[in-house]
Amino acid sequence: MDYHPTSWYKRAGSRESKGRPEGKVRPVAEEDRLFCVAWLEAERKTVQVQREEVSSYLEKGVPLWLDILAPTGEDTEWLDENFGFHPLALSDLLNNQVRPKQESYGDVLFTVFGAVNLKPDENRTDTINLNLFLTPAYLVTTHLKPLNTVQAAKETMRGKHGPLSKGTDFLYYTLLDGVIDRYLDVLEEVAEEVEAIESEVFGEKSTDVQRRIFSTRSRLANMRRSIGPKREALRDLVYEEFPQIKAATRTLLRDVLDHVQHISDRLEAYREVLNGLMEAYMVQISNRMNEVIKLLSIISTIMLPLSFVTGIFGMNFEAIPGLQSEIGFWAVMAFMGILTGWMLWLFKRKKIL
Repeated sequence: MDYHPTSWYKRAGSRESKGRPEGKVRPVAEEDRLFCVAWLEAERKTVQVQREEVSSYLEKGVPLWLDILAPTGEDTEWLDENFGFHPLALSDLLNNQVRPKQESYGDVLFTVFGAVNLKPDENRTDTINLNLFLTPAYLVTTHLKPLNTVQAAKETMRGKHGPLSKGTDFLYYTLLDGVIDRYLDVLEEVAEEVEAIESEVFGEKSTDVQRRIFSTRSRLANMRRSIGPKREALRDLVYEEFPQIKAATRTLLRDVLDHVQHISDRLEAYREVLNGLMEAYMVQISNRMNEVIKLLSIISTIMLPLSFVTGIFGMNFEAIPGLQSEIGFWAVMAFMGILTGWMLWLFKRKKIL
């Protein structure tokens, strides 16, 4: 049976919401969804390209960068008509759960790379897939939500010598490097949180420390699950031959791979620190409980002989020595005070207090 991709995209478009991250996606204006620029070598400048002009620039072989925010089924149809991307790759554009990877479809290198947005007001790490189609002639990127990394790359296109002027593979490297840099930003947040937790654990006040430790450990676990596949994907890009990537760019990607390894090492180190802080916190709780039990035991030990003395003079007998004496009460109180002082001295000498 013949397979017709266009009809499949229409069916996929109706299911695209299944792949979107949880939460509402803010509507994006149509003019803000598609961004396209071309590098004119003869004029040494970057120019804006409209959607209807893309096909003509492709025919001219001008280096092109096309970015689509929140792609729909109609967008995948349009990409199929103008670029002829493989249906399996196009289907991944509507799914945010695809693991980082790279696949070759003819002369097109398709890469999926999870990116994070830094949200200082949220102690949560959301991963948004950045999909990249790379050839020597163009780079096409898509993502379901706005990405700071992509926005930063767009800002550089306003100059005359943006990343696109050095080739589509250099822009490809710039975007991947920007994604990893965002992880470093999140790591700085985690480092500050770990330092704050450490100060509370070993400080006088430690309220709600256990919840904060578990929350930070969960965040680290999410980042470790996210960064692991990226290391594998980048290792393939660095050590395998892809005609879409020049040797000089492959060297730059090796530096990105080093950053990923550095991030992995820091995540592991923070995980061990948090485990140590949790153990120290539990030991502190145990020590505090032991101190409370020790104090209560001392009080009980002191009160036991005093209760014995008062119990004797509280018996229902008339002939008790000192009971009729005017100084009997004060003599008993003095005896009990001396007894208490002697017991405290004894506890101090035995280093119980």
